Amino acid sequence: PPALWFLENPSNVTSSLGKTVRLRCRVRGAGEPPEMGWWRDGHPLELADSDQAQVPLSEDVWLATSQLSIPAVQLSDAGRYRCWARAGGEQL
Repeated sequence: PPALWFLENPSNVTSSLGKTVRLRCRVRGAGEPPEMGWWRDGHPLELADSDQAQVPLSEDVWLATSQLSIPAVQLSDAGRYRCWARAGGEQL
């Protein structure tokens, strides 16, 4: 199997102005735990408000979750958000 694979990745999300939006992705992999991050419209979100957790499932298999929060969403927050994960030379 591949070293990394997505178990959950955000799809279409609809919200009202001023509400908090949370996007979550989950990755499972073998080997080393991943580095994870987010892009918006093809550009990295360097200072994104995200929480990340890694849980070992066995000695060399893990589950990693990244959740991006957008508080008080505005029209300027609209766009295409994508989660990425990188480990062992492989990136999704």
